[in-house]
Amino acid sequence: MTRRLSEHFVMAAFAVALMLAPLATAVATAASDTGGLHWARKSSQFTLPVGSNLNGPWPSILNQAVTDWNGSTTVTFRIVAGGTDPQECRPVTGRVEVCNSQYGTRMGWLGLTRLYFNKQGDHIDAATVQVNDSYFDTGGQYDNDAARQHTMCHELGHTTGLDHVKTSSCMNDSQVAVFNNLHPINDDFNKLARIYSHDDSTSTVAGSEKKDKKHKKKKKSHKKNANRNSKSASPQSVGTLSPPALPSSSEVNASQTMTIESTDDGRKVVTFITWAEE
Repeated sequence: MTRRLSEHFVMAAFAVALMLAPLATAVATAASDTGGLHWARKSSQFTLPVGSNLNGPWPSILNQAVTDWNGSTTVTFRIVAGGTDPQECRPVTGRVEVCNSQYGTRMGWLGLTRLYFNKQGDHIDAATVQVNDSYFDTGGQYDNDAARQHTMCHELGHTTGLDHVKTSSCMNDSQVAVFNNLHPINDDFNKLARIYSHDDSTSTVAGSEKKDKKHKKKKKSHKKNANRNSKSASPQSVGTLSPPALPSSSEVNASQTMTIESTDDGRKVVTFITWAEE
């Protein structure tokens, strides 16, 4: 190869590298963003309402997942009455809505979590979790309690801003983990503590963020809890917000487990996908 020809190859390779650099940066940025996804709140310890729009075995599965995640001293999940139709599973401001339905096998996924951001795009202000009974309730390999428990634990973890991992945690999204990693681990709790170690000046979480204190009078405590539940029973939907179309394996690369989209009004939506094995 002549020196001049060699120089041409070097220059061509350099040009290709420059063209690919923005793409690599965008991918790296998207990946790093997942470590910074969080709700705005004025305290590093807060309570996040979880609306249950579930039937069949799912309410007890959710109860177990909430108990497991509440081992963290950072985020405390509190189950409240659901505020949406399970089929549509629309977001409700300040809280998480959890739904189950027959979403179809064409969709190709077991679980789906969507994080809806405020208009500024810097904080989560609503989240939805969908578990697909088209896989869990049809007698196939996923029709068992282990797969259900993993999926609920996994998707609920995403609502706090946690990403996928390769550990023994339920946040591992591998097919082996689906049947074996059913609970969060201390590493998950440590990550939550880091994500929420700072305080925000505003809050996107519904209701009071202050942890309940020991009251001297039981009546006073009961009254506060009743008020809290009554607020949760009347959730407010996020305006006329329409969620993006449900992803399918034919439309989204099945190896892609996170997407960033926008709603009709321009709000950012981050979607985590747990695919079923074909």
